[in-house]
Amino acid sequence: MINVFRKIRRKLANDNKPIKYARYAIGEIVLVVIGILIALGINNWNQGRIEIKKETIALSNLILDLEEQTDLLEVYIEEEKEFYESGLYLSEHYGKNKAFIINDSLLSKLNLLGFRRTFNPINTTFNELVSTGSIGLIRDEKLKRNIMQHYNEIERISLVTSNNNTNLVDGIYNPVLFELSLFIFKFNYKEGQFNQLLNDTKNYQNRIFNAETLKELYSASGKLLKTPEKALNLFNVVQIRTQMASGQIIRYTKLQQEITELINSIKLELKK
Repeated sequence: MINVFRKIRRKLANDNKPIKYARYAIGEIVLVVIGILIALGINNWNQGRIEIKKETIALSNLILDLEEQTDLLEVYIEEEKEFYESGLYLSEHYGKNKAFIINDSLLSKLNLLGFRRTFNPINTTFNELVSTGSIGLIRDEKLKRNIMQHYNEIERISLVTSNNNTNLVDGIYNPVLFELSLFIFKFNYKEGQFNQLLNDTKNYQNRIFNAETLKELYSASGKLLKTPEKALNLFNVVQIRTQMASGQIIRYTKLQQEITELINSIKLELKK
């Protein structure tokens, strides 16, 4: 088409017809501009399709991460419930007896509260989107904001959990437990997330101490617990540990609900 215009332009110029020549020259320019605009439109359309495909992949991967996080939270909640129920048992035991009376169940629950769970954020896809600048692929601004707020909350919960583990379990509860020599384990636990870990510790203990030595150690712990000051101190740290478990259950349950809502929002976006 351009060659045709050039031939016409050359003929008009040779025939000395400037007005007609100008018209055809303008027409040629318009044709070139239209061609450029069409090419740009096709390129933008192709680029848009590529970005939409990338967005779909990113949102789908986010859903997979969120579903994995939900499954992990379910495990965390069950473990925290074990901690919380153990704390309630110990509180009720103390309230009923006005003291801690050594028995197998009491020792198992006291020692169980010395364990704690680290929170593991599942944020691989989100971190990749942020680090590569691809978070902008998410076109819906409200959805993008909700996703970013969610992962900020994940980071906050991870930090709170880590601080609680360090300050409350390692820093407050366990020192009191160790002072009373209750780290000498005695078990009757048959169910629960920590069963294998407790059994491993029991087997290790039995390789170190014989039955007579263990009996003496349990007796010494019992005598310490009969001291009102020691018993009250232990009761107080049990309350702290129980409240920590309760708080974790609330945080994890709320997070599960928020993740469900976010997954639903992402799925709606994928259907558009």
